[in-house]
Amino acid sequence: MARLPKDLDPYTGCDCDQAIGLDPLAVGFLTRKHPFPTGKTPAGFAKKLLSYCHPNKTVCHTLGTRKSPFSNEHIEVEFDGKSHKLGAAEIRIIGTEDIFAAPDLIYHYVTDHNYLPPDEFIDAVMKGPAADSAEYRALINTLRAF
Repeated sequence: MARLPKDLDPYTGCDCDQAIGLDPLAVGFLTRKHPFPTGKTPAGFAKKLLSYCHPNKTVCHTLGTRKSPFSNEHIEVEFDGKSHKLGAAEIRIIGTEDIFAAPDLIYHYVTDHNYLPPDEFIDAVMKGPAADSAEYRALINTLRAF
């Protein structure tokens, strides 16, 4: 992509979405050069968001791992007792009306830089299908087939 999409722009950065006719909205594609909204997210939001960043639940994997644009460091989180680097994949979040596409680094942006995603995205994370639900697994498995 020539430029990173703004929050809630149509997202066309991953071919697998178009292959199945999915039209996600972008959230959390941040850079150091552009201001972004900050604020407090609801209790439990970060923990639920992290569950979508598990390597078995991500899509659109890249060959390398992107560093945080804010700290210029690799960001590591723990899953199943093992360290995992963020920055090499995207997540999908299923909302009531829309599906959202975000870099897996969104977890870092929220927890370390106070990024405040749009309300629609927060609502989808908090109330939508959980990362371990059958509905979510079906979406991810379909996207990973392309």
